[in-house]
Amino acid sequence: MAQVIISDFKYGLDRRRPRVAGVPGTLWTGTNIHITRGGDIELPKKFVPTYTGLSNTFGIGVVRGQVYVFGSADLAASMPSGVRYQRLIATGSPAMVRVLHNNTFNGKHYVIAEYDDGNIHHFYDGTRISALDAIVDATATYDTLANHLARKTGADAAVRAVAFGQVIMFTARTPGTPFTLTSATLDGGANNDQTAVVSTVQANVAAVAEVRAAGTVTIIGGSGNPGVNKISSVTVNAAAITSIAVDFVSSNSATATALAVEINNRTAASGYSASAAANVVTITAAPGTGTAKNGHAVATTVAGDVSTTTANIAGGVAAVAAAAQVFLVTFGGTFQSLDKFTLTLNSVDYVATGRASAHGTSAFVYKGREFLTQGSLYRWCKLNDPPDWTDANASTGAGFINQSNDSEGNERLLCSVQYQDLVSIFTDKSVRIYTIVANAANNAFVRAVDNSGTLAPRSAVALSNTDILYLDVPGVRSLRLRDTLGNAFVDDVGSPVDPVITAWMRDAGPTAVANAVAAIEPVDGRYLLAIGTRIFVYSYFQHSKIASWSYYEPGFSTQAMIRAGQQLYVRDASVIYLYGGQYGDTYYGSGEITATVELPFAGAKSPATFKQWEGIDIACVGLWDLDLLVDPTDDTKFINIGIVTKTTFGLPQIASVGEAPMFSIKAVCTSGGQSSISSIVAHHSVTETG
Repeated sequence: MAQVIISDFKYGLDRRRPRVAGVPGTLWTGTNIHITRGGDIELPKKFVPTYTGLSNTFGIGVVRGQVYVFGSADLAASMPSGVRYQRLIATGSPAMVRVLHNNTFNGKHYVIAEYDDGNIHHFYDGTRISALDAIVDATATYDTLANHLARKTGADAAVRAVAFGQVIMFTARTPGTPFTLTSATLDGGANNDQTAVVSTVQANVAAVAEVRAAGTVTIIGGSGNPGVNKISSVTVNAAAITSIAVDFVSSNSATATALAVEINNRTAASGYSASAAANVVTITAAPGTGTAKNGHAVATTVAGDVSTTTANIAGGVAAVAAAAQVFLVTFGGTFQSLDKFTLTLNSVDYVATGRASAHGTSAFVYKGREFLTQGSLYRWCKLNDPPDWTDANASTGAGFINQSNDSEGNERLLCSVQYQDLVSIFTDKSVRIYTIVANAANNAFVRAVDNSGTLAPRSAVALSNTDILYLDVPGVRSLRLRDTLGNAFVDDVGSPVDPVITAWMRDAGPTAVANAVAAIEPVDGRYLLAIGTRIFVYSYFQHSKIASWSYYEPGFSTQAMIRAGQQLYVRDASVIYLYGGQYGDTYYGSGEITATVELPFAGAKSPATFKQWEGIDIACVGLWDLDLLVDPTDDTKFINIGIVTKTTFGLPQIASVGEAPMFSIKAVCTSGGQSSISSIVAHHSVTETG
């Protein structure tokens, strides 16, 4: 008896090749599992709902073990035990709608928040930094407004929004599917002449399927007398569509069938085809002729006692290709930073002020300063003084770098992450690397890495001092060290799981993708990337040569995630979860989670040879329901092996019956706890069939 031994699963989820061509040690599906340092499959710890009742609050902050959330309403008295609330009130008391970014500086919170009046505000230690208003106003224009609103409205799955100058072009993602777009403005300054004009470039054109024109010949009488009683010819628009006479045979319906056969024999020459139903022959025009044949006369020439009636060609409808609807929104008038603009797209309001369009939306603490991404500017505060953005001292004061002067491109900066002793600053199309030091006069451009950037600013996280993972258009990418000179390159670290991630991004939609957030799990150092209701997991253990992907489905949509000490905090709209609970040792109970593992098909190095699959052995912990799949062309065909409750090595093997060249295993676990699979062995013998 021969064996197929799968000794570990160190390569994790891998969809780079078809399932039938997979590599042993990889997974085809890995749901609610991760790979351990030893290469085992293991269920995750539980996301324990720890702090509830947090509606109308946003973000997570942790200072000295104390959890904070943020908002604009008076909610401090309603916070659950263990959570502190920082109320951030903006001018005019608008309602906060989300926290764009937050970090801590000197044990105090630096928060960037967006409000329902379209404004963005920065706060340090609960106080709004009003000094940024004038700084932002100096760089705000209709160009920045168009860019800002294009990014916001681009969250709608129905459209693509692209800004150029002070114009946004909206194009339907699906040709033939319409969308609605209106605009409104509200004056916030001295000149009430601001405009946002919506114009139509291309009206929506719905697809119209072609209807082929058709006429009929109805056989209404005749008798059998070959060569005498017959249909001598049929013409359309005076052109013959038959070449020989058709005798009346036995009945009207039989004659109709014979006539249809004769017309079809001439289809290549005439373009017409025919079908018979009872005594009626339907003559149909060629595909692609649309309305061109409508009105063409159908005529028959008959002999003997045969009689017919005809109906002319009619009913043809020309095909129409769907056309994508295209609108332009053009901003104009006197630009004033406090003018408010509302674009209503498919009944959803997207609001922005001119000032908000130029505000920094991501903050980064490094070497005694807060750094902001503000348009193409990389701006920093006074040394050790986050509220001060105006001090002009060249070495210790506030300042900025205009990155569009250092390398080609004027893309909006999105976020920054430490890279070795440098700082990597991301756009959606490139990464710029800078030397940033305490003496701001010595800040300097190092190099640019083009043709890769991030879709989600909060997805960019340093896995190590020389490796930054981030979400890009094709999936997860890594900025890492190439050589001892510090040169950086983009590595396709996510390539095994990219097909799964990109499909999920399409399903989750642009908003979920833009709001994706990542963190490093504090105990095992896994990279966790949350996109909507799914968390993709990268288990990387260099010395064990393990670099594997899988994903969790925790049952909620992640809005924020933060690592603090030895704990990972994750929140949705109203609940904060602790991964593993307060002490990091809580696992899901029975029935609380479903883990699914599917292997690629394996053929024991002879995938074309039929084998008798005679049994399975498995090293496992927990209860696993096993299926044996033996048809690589049909995943729905399987043999249920049964539920395994412990390691079977040394016990009678689990019998299975199946003859096929290849096999795969599907394993499902609902028992929770520290359930795992360490290895699988399939026993087989070669058969003579096949």
